[in-house]
Amino acid sequence: MAVLTDGEVQLDQPDRATIEFIKNLKAYTIATIATRVAARVQAVAEQRQAAGQPPLMTEEVAALVEPTFEWKVDRFISRQTQEMMWNRLFEAMTRKAPELLAWLEEPVPQPRGTLTLDPTLEIPAYFEVDYHIQPGGMHKEPLIPFVLATGQVVYHAGRNDRWTLKRSVAELIPEGRYERILDLGCGIGQSILPIKERFPEAEVYGIDLAAPLLKFAHKLAESEGVALHLSQQNAERTNFPDNFFDVVSSCILFHEIPDEAARNVIAEAYRILKPGGYFQIGDTMPYRYLDPYRRYSSDWQTEHNGEPYWRQAGLRDYPALLQAAGFRDIREQPTRAGLWLTSARKP
Repeated sequence: MAVLTDGEVQLDQPDRATIEFIKNLKAYTIATIATRVAARVQAVAEQRQAAGQPPLMTEEVAALVEPTFEWKVDRFISRQTQEMMWNRLFEAMTRKAPELLAWLEEPVPQPRGTLTLDPTLEIPAYFEVDYHIQPGGMHKEPLIPFVLATGQVVYHAGRNDRWTLKRSVAELIPEGRYERILDLGCGIGQSILPIKERFPEAEVYGIDLAAPLLKFAHKLAESEGVALHLSQQNAERTNFPDNFFDVVSSCILFHEIPDEAARNVIAEAYRILKPGGYFQIGDTMPYRYLDPYRRYSSDWQTEHNGEPYWRQAGLRDYPALLQAAGFRDIREQPTRAGLWLTSARKP
């Protein structure tokens, strides 16, 4: 029996039913309860605008929503479904652990691509977080890639089927004939495989700090007949030579790292890009482009959902950071799936 189907572990029926319930509860809450709270804030914001008053400040949004029953229910369900999802998925994967881990560790005969792990790599302190309140973080728990493969669809309430969010970033790499492309923070392969699909003639590389995620991405790519070159590296300091890549892309990486690391990654991308090379950052939308309610509700992630660097990322001025690093032709645009893309070229 195949371990994966469409990149996910097939759950037993009781687990599948529970996970489907959690996904639908998250979707219902977003579509109904959260929408009512947002509408209330939007009405006040429009009244203020019509009266020529300043936009709502964060503390004013808090005063509007926090006393309401809808806000409390929405936040309670958001947190509880998150915990329920991870707990049930870990239980499900633990029952299948012998089969899953045997598959993960089994070498690929005649691999098309490469996998290079570095057990001596120093893991930065900021990566020791239990991201998204998932137990075990990203690099310490061997089962985490299997949990993520299924959980990322549920996490987004069904809006990330077949990697929709990350695929939308790969779609915005400009057309061209590229020799080498690098995906920063490639994880379990959901951002890098769409890149290889678009540019099959290019050598596509991916790096990540987490060995379990890289092992999974390698096995997934090989199972689909795709050649990727994966290695365990820190995006702040890679071992690639200067002027090596035509394209460097990142997807959902920058909101997981603090400001200093973000500046280091941008500088490193500049170093390893060829002159004329293209760099893109695909991530959450900056706070300055969000309406008052979305800015406030998004910021909730910082203290309550295992996202300690979310606020820093939301407040960053990526165009200014890119310009300071030497990049030019800087652009910003939304992706079709609601992420935000900042792109630039190395002169």
